[in-house]
Amino acid sequence: MSKKRVIQFIFLITVSFVQVLYSSEKTIAVLDFENNSIFNAHEYESLCKGFAEILITELNQVKNLRVVERQKLRLLLDELKLSQSGIITPESTVKIGHLLGAQHLVFGGFIVTGQKKIRIDVRIVEVETGLTVKASEVTGKTRRILSLVKQLSKQILKGLTIRLTKNEEDYYKKAKNIELDTVILFSKGLEYEDRGTPEAHGAHLRNKKSPSPARDDPVRTHIELCDRVLYPSLNRYRLAYGF
Repeated sequence: MSKKRVIQFIFLITVSFVQVLYSSEKTIAVLDFENNSIFNAHEYESLCKGFAEILITELNQVKNLRVVERQKLRLLLDELKLSQSGIITPESTVKIGHLLGAQHLVFGGFIVTGQKKIRIDVRIVEVETGLTVKASEVTGKTRRILSLVKQLSKQILKGLTIRLTKNEEDYYKKAKNIELDTVILFSKGLEYEDRGTPEAHGAHLRNKKSPSPARDDPVRTHIELCDRVLYPSLNRYRLAYGF
């Protein structure tokens, strides 16, 4: 393990404990989803990261809930050597939760069908007991992905007995339709980010850019999604396209 990785790991654990110590908020961590699709499953593999990131963003809209950043969780799984196997045991669930200061972990999976439909499942696992305290699923058209994730977010919050303010309730009632290809582009951006080469995704997008500045340009839609969901470090895509 490199010195830099050791310092990052120690910093991660220290910050997590301090946040929990001085906060009465419930804390959860969302793991990357599982791709359970049968047909053309490889085409949807990047959504494992994308759905986790979008769900984290949606849950972060609630002030009485602290959601662990996906990068923090990924760093921890790398250090525990769980990111390669993808196998989370009851024992590792407790360890992950304690190190992150999280009381619950959220596991998810999805199935994309050939009829442009998708089913998304999530379950909330209590760290201390390893028991599933809530399991939910939603099914709908792939272009309603953001709406489906918002529905799941509300079910997760209900399972955690978190009451929403009126503004938070209103937020979860609205969602923009978006094509699955755009969400896949977004998810591939996360893959590049995890590999430390986000600029390569910029080149990938430039090859896909439509010559027309039409509002339904999939790349423009992708940039808008990045603005709403991705971290500011990736918003340079907007500058690259002059939007």
